[in-house]
Amino acid sequence: MHYNGPIVRPQTDADSVFIEVTVGCTHNSCTFCNFYQDYPFRVAPLAQVEEDLKEAALLEPHAKKVWASGGNPYALPTEHLAKLAALFKRYLPEGRISTYARVDDLLRKSVEEMRRLKELGFEDIVVGMESGDDAVLSHTKKGYTAADILAGCKKLEEAGVDYRVIYLGGLAGRGKVHDSALKTAAVLDQIHPYMMILTTLALLPGTELWDEWQTGKFQEVTERERLDEFRTLLGHMENEIYVFSATSTNSMPFAVQLPAQREEIVAALTAEIDGMTDEWEAQMARMRHAMHSV
Repeated sequence: MHYNGPIVRPQTDADSVFIEVTVGCTHNSCTFCNFYQDYPFRVAPLAQVEEDLKEAALLEPHAKKVWASGGNPYALPTEHLAKLAALFKRYLPEGRISTYARVDDLLRKSVEEMRRLKELGFEDIVVGMESGDDAVLSHTKKGYTAADILAGCKKLEEAGVDYRVIYLGGLAGRGKVHDSALKTAAVLDQIHPYMMILTTLALLPGTELWDEWQTGKFQEVTERERLDEFRTLLGHMENEIYVFSATSTNSMPFAVQLPAQREEIVAALTAEIDGMTDEWEAQMARMRHAMHSV
């Protein structure tokens, strides 16, 4: 198998077969991310992909989940993705293909292209929206706006493509996450992903946001603020969605179905916040600061 750089995928996809189709990220400018800093974007040769799929087929011929690996493979031209889909289905015919997309990847594809790719096998797209707050998106150099999120995700919906979104808490900075969560809730209530993956910021050395934190320009949120941000977000969302938060950076892992379990999770988060000690908060902060990208 060929792998260049870290394999970045949601926790929910840890049991997938990983096939490298791209290396790096087309954007590679987000101020909080160092995952791809030493790996310029490039496309894996189709011959390499086929070789890896042949190997995977020998080991897991009935694999149900396949992860097309790379920072945002959905950025590839539709015709190239169609060739990839044909290879995936030839060697792992039972596998549901999932992959990452940036919001601007969605804007560049037509609904017809998305519909075609779904029919060929790209049925599940993971969109790292991170936030629905334009101030946060601008400050972290995401390269798109909340309006772009709405436009891109609504195209996926029109094409009938299943998709998930990722929310990265803590990006607004200390004292700002409550209002930022309200803005994101307003965006999410206008779209219909089947899942939201909740995670929260770990400041990583070598990133612009790390440098801002070191100089005092960016104030890291407290652990209490992190949980209050989640409480605010989930407490104000109205749409039906499965929320998964059992990620490595979260101090309180949970998985709930909204809106059915809204009151339950809001009460649980409130109890966790109220019972939090300064000692525990300091311990969590030390753990978070020891994290790196791999």
